[in-house]
Amino acid sequence: MSDLEKTLRLRSVYRVLSSYLRFKMGKPRLSYIVYCCTARCNLRCVFCNWWRCNIEELKTGDALKVVGQLADFGVVAIDFSGGEPTLREDLEILAGDARERGVYTVLSTNGTTITGSRAKSLSRVFDVVNISLDGFEYTHDSTRGVTGTYRRVLKTIQHLRENNVKVGIDLTIYSANVDEAVQLFKNLIGAVDFVSFQPVMPYPPPVELKPESEKVNMLIKSLLELKEDMPQFIAPTRWYIEAVERYFQCGMSKICDAGTLYAMIDPDGTLLACNAVRGSVIGKITETPLKDLWVSGKRAHALKAVDSCRGCLSQCTTLISMSYRKPSLETIKSLVNYA
Repeated sequence: MSDLEKTLRLRSVYRVLSSYLRFKMGKPRLSYIVYCCTARCNLRCVFCNWWRCNIEELKTGDALKVVGQLADFGVVAIDFSGGEPTLREDLEILAGDARERGVYTVLSTNGTTITGSRAKSLSRVFDVVNISLDGFEYTHDSTRGVTGTYRRVLKTIQHLRENNVKVGIDLTIYSANVDEAVQLFKNLIGAVDFVSFQPVMPYPPPVELKPESEKVNMLIKSLLELKEDMPQFIAPTRWYIEAVERYFQCGMSKICDAGTLYAMIDPDGTLLACNAVRGSVIGKITETPLKDLWVSGKRAHALKAVDSCRGCLSQCTTLISMSYRKPSLETIKSLVNYA
């Protein structure tokens, strides 16, 4: 590891620790951003309609200004998402700028567009790459709406691992994959660094996508056993895994820091407290500086909109809230190893 790389990692760790201490002191600060840098997508997933959206995306210069504002504000991590973020040819420019400023960079991708050469360039600017994988071949391809997606994901994992980037997979739990999720995870041991998952949204889960209760119970039991055996490989905490069962029983308690600890940015630069609550718009970060939006009446209005939501178990929101309230030993170890 070069001296520059060590410096950048120490900066990121400092941001994490500062954010956590502020949270514990009752002075939480915006720390995590999901930047949906494009609405374009090449897949047609059964539980997502981003590909139907027609939101203009920022040009490179304006997008860099957004990244700069986030870094200057002290944001810990930016999750570059979409749509499919790799459809942006300037993705490496945006992520590279964030990383140079000491921000931890995450790529959330469907894993279908990444060639060997693209994997090499992405590995230079992303700390971790999360790839959507929702089951074995038939299940994943039917879930994502495009034949051949599963095989392309496996190839992408290989390309990324060859370039020494940390790789994980994200699975959305729903009726079609509840029976095969655990076996899929076991098959991926040694192929990826970690696996993660979340239940299908919104909450309460749609009836047509909700798994049978007995199958959910079996899944949770198996996931907790796997977590016990491989705590680093199964990324979500035990608390989160247990909450998944209550989620599908529609008995989940809401844990949310949207608009306080984390927020989301649309492709056109619109800042929202939460992506799932489209009425939680705070303003356009390209028109009003983030530091001003964060203390504005618009943010107060957005927080009220979030209060009306019944909650979720999204990894980019609730899982973060849980981690701040009860940091696991695995989380602490990962932070130490990263530094």
